[in-house]
Amino acid sequence: MIDQYMSLALQPIMRGAHKREDIIQNLDHIAELARAAVWLTAIDLPVRLITIPEGALQGFTDEIFDWDHVDYVKKTAIDIPGKETEYLGELARDLDTYIIAQAKVIHPSFEERFFNCAFVIDPKGEVIHKHYKMQVFAR
Repeated sequence: MIDQYMSLALQPIMRGAHKREDIIQNLDHIAELARAAVWLTAIDLPVRLITIPEGALQGFTDEIFDWDHVDYVKKTAIDIPGKETEYLGELARDLDTYIIAQAKVIHPSFEERFFNCAFVIDPKGEVIHKHYKMQVFAR
């Protein structure tokens, strides 16, 4: 039987990233919010899962300004694994929890396109799962 645990769905304030370096502001906020939420929530049961909503790392700047895919890949899309998942991996290790998040990522097979990717980080800080959102539009 699995022991009972708490899961948290964070609702952070997000800043729209104009370049990859801007993402750190959102990661710092997410970490602060996660630490506070775990501290408050783990009174009764341990927190074993933290979920971070779509757009929380990078925002929706590309959609708002209708950026070109190639430009977004060069400016803002991330790698998995990469420095952003390493940051979240350290947070997962510190809090001994799984983290589920989403980002617009670079895929090695498609150099000029980014993909919307959900990913899971385990309590050891490793990315253990990736899922690419695919939409096919029919006419």
